[in-house]
Amino acid sequence: MVKIAKPFVTNADDSPAYWQIGNLWQVMATGVQTDNAFTLLDQIVHDGGGGGPVTHTHSQDEGLYVISGRCTFNAGGHQGLPGSPGTFVSIPGNTEHSFTVDEPDTHVLNFYLPAGFEQLLIAISHPAKERKPPPPELIEEMMPSPWLAEKLAADYGQISVLGNPFVDRPDPAKMLTKPTPSAKLFPFTANASNLEKITAMGGHWTILADGKQTGGCYCLLEVKFRTGIVIAPRIYKEKDEMIYVLNGNMSFLLGDRVVKAGTGSLVYIPSGTVYSARVDSEEAHCLNLHTRSGFEELVQFVGRPDVKGPSTLPEDSQQKSSDAAVRARLLDTIGLQELLVPDVL
Repeated sequence: MVKIAKPFVTNADDSPAYWQIGNLWQVMATGVQTDNAFTLLDQIVHDGGGGGPVTHTHSQDEGLYVISGRCTFNAGGHQGLPGSPGTFVSIPGNTEHSFTVDEPDTHVLNFYLPAGFEQLLIAISHPAKERKPPPPELIEEMMPSPWLAEKLAADYGQISVLGNPFVDRPDPAKMLTKPTPSAKLFPFTANASNLEKITAMGGHWTILADGKQTGGCYCLLEVKFRTGIVIAPRIYKEKDEMIYVLNGNMSFLLGDRVVKAGTGSLVYIPSGTVYSARVDSEEAHCLNLHTRSGFEELVQFVGRPDVKGPSTLPEDSQQKSSDAAVRARLLDTIGLQELLVPDVL
């Protein structure tokens, strides 16, 4: 299949925004834009009194990252998984899951691989009139009819287990989950605050999800970059990349154009795109998603364990001396070509 996806930058402040079940849903990337590779939603949930989706499954793999606020997750028979700021939750496809929202206006990033869930959401939601959750008095009247919610859920791979998340109100009895029979992949949580940091390629990296945990579907890393050029010109073959800026300001060369990305921006880089990046603020704190996995192996190979901040990085000493031939084979395996061209940023 010929890929037609183009690189783009979106920001939560100007992305399409919708209201449903008390949430503000901001659609940062759709399957139309990514050749159905993935979708990313930025959501703010107002209800801090235990609100959240009842137990359900869907065919896509799902990942959630808590930016602020607190949630409690249930997935695959594990109940009460805490979701504090910086927590990532991985939910393999067809895994029973639910979560409750423990603080008002909890801010969560939500991605699905492959895409499709965003079409279900858009079809039963209402255009948001402002960039915050809907007024409480409008929540009930905006609820979709049960038959429409179930029909669209079936079309887009969602199965109601203890209820439909877009119809049934939160209830502790409808939040419990069971393990997936014959599962080969399992849900897990990760937080950079208690994981090893790796100094490599101009930043401090934390691997939140690797290929072994996701069946090779994706890897997700959290990184703090120092100021200056941190990503030299490169191009991926048959692998897409996403960078979400949690805090900071960056400039990106995407093909033949230079674009800015600040806090709350998503940068989508499809395979075949020549790109490089520069940090314009003192540092930049980002999430880095690759579909498929493999990039995390490069970080581990060229990096070294470290706990110091990005401002302490020596200019050229972040890579350890390694066998060049082994490194070249690794680059070839993950489909990454580093380009010997001048930086234009």
